[in-house]
Amino acid sequence: MVQILLASYNGEKYIREQLDSLLGQNYPGIQILVRDDSSTDRTPEILEEYQEANPGRITLIRDALPGGSAAANFFALLSHASADYIMFCDQDDVWFPQKVGRTLEVMRNEEKTSRPKEPILVFSEYVVADAELRPMNIRENQLQIAKFYVTLPRLLVQNYVTGCTCMLNREAYSHLGTAEPGIPMHDWWAALYASAFGHIVHLPEKLMLYRQHGDNQVAAKNVKSFRYRLDRLKDPQTRTSMQRNYRQAEIFRQRYGGSMPESKRKVLDGFLELRDLPKPERVRKLIQGGYLKGDFVRAAAEILFL
Repeated sequence: MVQILLASYNGEKYIREQLDSLLGQNYPGIQILVRDDSSTDRTPEILEEYQEANPGRITLIRDALPGGSAAANFFALLSHASADYIMFCDQDDVWFPQKVGRTLEVMRNEEKTSRPKEPILVFSEYVVADAELRPMNIRENQLQIAKFYVTLPRLLVQNYVTGCTCMLNREAYSHLGTAEPGIPMHDWWAALYASAFGHIVHLPEKLMLYRQHGDNQVAAKNVKSFRYRLDRLKDPQTRTSMQRNYRQAEIFRQRYGGSMPESKRKVLDGFLELRDLPKPERVRKLIQGGYLKGDFVRAAAEILFL
C-alpha cells in the first residue's frame, strides 16, 4: 500500500485535475489522504464529492492539529500515515500515470540491497508547466533540478529534494516528528533525516507536470538568470538564510543527535560550530566541510553573508 498525502488550501481551480491524475495511476494499491487547511473557496466541497465517489480510495483527514502553512499541513498528514510507503502531493500539479508504480519499483529494488529497516527516500524529476499545463521553455541547466546533491553537508544549507517528487519508506517517514517554526519545509526535513540515517536515491525520470501559476509556495525558477540572482542578492532573507539553516540544524541535533551515526553527527556538529568562529576561519571550515550551495553564484553569496 502507498498512501499519497495531499495537502490542500484554496485549491478549487486545479485540485480536480490533480485528484483525477492520482486516481488514474497504473499502480492500484494507493490510498489518498487529504487534509484541507481551512480553505475559504469550494475546495472542501470538491473533496467531499471525490471522497463520496471513491470510498476507501480517498480519505479526508479532520483533526485539531495546527496548520497555517504547507509544511504544517504535511506534518499533520504524516501523523495519520500508516502505509509501508508514502508520497507527498501538492494540489495543483498533475502526475503521469506511471509515477507511483515507477517510484515504488525503484524503492523496492533499493530496499533489496540495503540494510534491514534502512530509511530510504526516492525522488524523481518533473516537467515545468504553466498554469494551463503547457511545458515551459526553461532549460534544465537553469533549474535547481539540473544538479542534485544529497549528502548531509550540502543538505544542511540547501534543499535539493522537491516534496511532490518523493517517496519515503516507513523507516524514513515515521520518525519525522511534528512541525515547529524552525523547520522551513517538510521535504527538506525529510531529506535531512534520510541522508543522516539512511540514503537518498535520485530517479532521473520526469514523472509529473509541476504547475507554475504565480501562487506556488515553492516554485521552479531560472536560478541562473540575471534577474533571479539580483533579486536574491537584494532579498533580506538571503542575508539571514544561514541563521535559518543553523536553527533547523539545532532542532535536528536536539531530536536526533543521540541516535545519529557518529560520522553524520560530526558533520552536523561541525556545521553548528561555524557560528562561533571568526569569519576567516568560518569560511575555511565551510569550504573544507563541504557546506556549500549548489552553484558558484549561490555559494559566493553564502560566503559573502556568512
